[in-house]
Amino acid sequence: MNTKTLALATIMTAALSAPTMAADWFIGGGVGAQQNTYKGSVTQNVDPGFNAENFKETENNVLYELRAGAYLNDNNRVYGTYSYNSDDATRQQSLLVSYDYLVGLDANNKFNWFIGATAGMNHVSPDAAEYSSKNRFVWGGQTGLMYNINDNVSTEIGYRYLKQDFEASGSYGEPTPMGTGFTEQASLNDSQQLYLSVDYRF
Repeated sequence: MNTKTLALATIMTAALSAPTMAADWFIGGGVGAQQNTYKGSVTQNVDPGFNAENFKETENNVLYELRAGAYLNDNNRVYGTYSYNSDDATRQQSLLVSYDYLVGLDANNKFNWFIGATAGMNHVSPDAAEYSSKNRFVWGGQTGLMYNINDNVSTEIGYRYLKQDFEASGSYGEPTPMGTGFTEQASLNDSQQLYLSVDYRF
């Protein structure tokens, strides 16, 4: 079983196994910060083994998200999220499906800790014109704290990790004995998100 199938199966199994009552639907939005980790190499075509230079960079920028879903009961929720993030290397738009298990931290369940899994599709648009946009599968998990302000409004702070699967490469210049041509390879390895959101439950 590959990673994509396993991630989706985990979320579906958790959601379907939760005992359900009448679902409470919710919509919301959030803002936060996203850190993207890029890895790659630049290799001169004349002598790939000798001239390879590896690099690793991180980019930190603003994250925006909109989401909607349902509380299956006091301890289980499922939801979909659209998020947008842009940095100096890429623009990312994600459609994610998530499941969370909630644990009440007080007698009235106003304060909750949650932990869960996420999987979905990420559309990556590199800023460099030489690279094309691609849709890639992403998966990961999240945890955080949620506070119910009243029966309809809640707020939460959360951390999400997403494993990415984006790679791109390109060759530049003319390969000559002087080594003027080179090949660049880059990959988006993972993303980490820290967000604050507000939801309306109805």
